[in-house]
Amino acid sequence: MRDERPTRFPALVGDRDDSSELGWLRRAEAHGVPIAPMAVLPAPVEAAFYRWNNLPARLERLLAEIDVRDPDEDDLDELLPAAAAWVLEHALLDEVVDAFYDALVGLPTRVSVRRPGADGSVADRGRPALLAVKRTWAADWALPAVMRRVEAGGTWLPAARPVLVHAADLRVDPGVAAAAAAAAGRPVTAWSDAEGRVARLTLT
Repeated sequence: MRDERPTRFPALVGDRDDSSELGWLRRAEAHGVPIAPMAVLPAPVEAAFYRWNNLPARLERLLAEIDVRDPDEDDLDELLPAAAAWVLEHALLDEVVDAFYDALVGLPTRVSVRRPGADGSVADRGRPALLAVKRTWAADWALPAVMRRVEAGGTWLPAARPVLVHAADLRVDPGVAAAAAAAAGRPVTAWSDAEGRVARLTLT
């Protein structure tokens, strides 16, 4: 499926939730606000990665002896490194990797790899950025993240979410924020690249 492949922001077909950062970026673009070059891994890319590698079933078996309604944090702390390692060690399909590298074309040498609404990490464009995506997914198996999921909904498995990759060198841009705020219908903080194109928005 098309949304199971990384893509460039202008070609994105999924993630149309207007309450998400991607939704705000879409709205800003529709109102003429320039958006920075950006690679996007839509949420179905992560979901497909879990599915192709049979991770949901394996992770459920790993944690089967722990009561999800009242988990022992010490027991979880022993098992979760294995869960994170499985995410890190399993490969993406070749066509997904190729699509990711294609989506990176034109981005600067140093890029930020992050979830919408989060800071993320900085990596070199190319394979280091791909590994940073895997680390972003694996971070969902840190104990605090797992406990938040359990407390919110009683589930071990994380919900698949997008990952954004764009220039790492950004600045807060009040001028661009004013234009983006008009599009969002409320105040925002905007970060832009060296050419004044928005790469990140947060509502304020």
